[in-house]
Amino acid sequence: MNFLVINMEALTLGSIVLPNVLFMLYFIQQGRTAAAALPVIFFYVMAKTVPYAIRSFGRVANPYRILAASSGVALIGAGLALFNPLLPEGATLLGLGMGCLKPAYQQVKDEYRRQGTWHHPKAALTGIFYLLFVLGLGMALGHRNLAAFLGELILLLVLGIVLVVKLPAPWPGAAAFTGPFRWRPAIATLLVFGMALGARGLKQTGSLPLADLTLGMWLVLLLGFGRLQRRLKSSRLWTFWTSAVTSFLLIYSLFYFDTLDQVPQLFIAYGLFILATIGGLLLASRLRGKPHWWITFPGAVVGLFISLVPTSWGYLIGLFIASLCCSTINAFIWPFYRKDTLIPPLNNRFVRQDFSVLGSIAAQVTLISLLVITNFLFNNHGGQVLRAYYAHLPNLSLGEPLWLTRLTGVALLTLIALVLIERNLPDIEDNE
Repeated sequence: MNFLVINMEALTLGSIVLPNVLFMLYFIQQGRTAAAALPVIFFYVMAKTVPYAIRSFGRVANPYRILAASSGVALIGAGLALFNPLLPEGATLLGLGMGCLKPAYQQVKDEYRRQGTWHHPKAALTGIFYLLFVLGLGMALGHRNLAAFLGELILLLVLGIVLVVKLPAPWPGAAAFTGPFRWRPAIATLLVFGMALGARGLKQTGSLPLADLTLGMWLVLLLGFGRLQRRLKSSRLWTFWTSAVTSFLLIYSLFYFDTLDQVPQLFIAYGLFILATIGGLLLASRLRGKPHWWITFPGAVVGLFISLVPTSWGYLIGLFIASLCCSTINAFIWPFYRKDTLIPPLNNRFVRQDFSVLGSIAAQVTLISLLVITNFLFNNHGGQVLRAYYAHLPNLSLGEPLWLTRLTGVALLTLIALVLIERNLPDIEDNE
């Protein structure tokens, strides 16, 4: 049973990264063509959209049913992906299943903890290391035979379903959702779908017609953030911001190191991010209740500034510090979701997931929009950086627009952080 729990922890932690790496390997092995990009685009778009789509069905009333359905749909999608002609369809179903896997599992686990029946306190930390092993093994298998990597993912999903069957249903007989169908979340879902499709499609194909969609969605984000920061609680805004920071740095790493032909540093960047995530959780446990706990908030901004150092190692050090502080901030913020009386019972994890997804997509839309704009300002060409990435044609002359993109992105993230610190940090401090 303990191994099954560790497997599920790893599966939920890697619910986005594992399939994403799998389909990226397929994209690379197939010559980075537009057709080969479809699986990774479809998976990403559906995985990011489905957390918003389920809000249209009302409040979550039975996360256990959502966990079981998500696991089953993901397994069907992974099975279809074994057949190469059905790879895009399989990727779509896999995205649908993986989109809500993590919040549903965590919400079920929270209920077992509340009942005092959860006896796996170290499974989450062990699951991180298990995920690293699974990811490393999958990449090694994928370079030899992509079906072997997919088989590993299927095995993880099968073991996950075995655990779901073994776990007692905390809410027997309850429907997955309560309440009538709601149109406002459906409209938000369409916006998220458009942002994810434009940004990911432009990133993977370099198709400039998608630039108009991406730039348009970026304007919507810029105009809408002012209203968001006035209406939302600090916990939601900090979740949005930390997700935006880590997503911006990781996605920027892809363009930066691939375009400048420094692929080894790309793997170092992802390794540092994983170490920072683990370190942030450990740091939060040590700082909680201490008078200087708040230092991680400006610390994340300091990490962003260090990432502006115009060398690869300066950028990597800044990425590590910013990611470490963001991981710690997320650990500090989570108790506020549990205490928030405005969130219906059993919906805490899903609400947190919504703002994490929104931050991730906002960062990707912003980054790619900035790449198009800065590239055009320097070279009168908006797609060179994108083309260098998706065609894997290193171009050392693009260092200046890449750095200007980094500078502008860091400036925007810092500005948002300063607004949040000034307006919301005292609220966080008062509730600690």
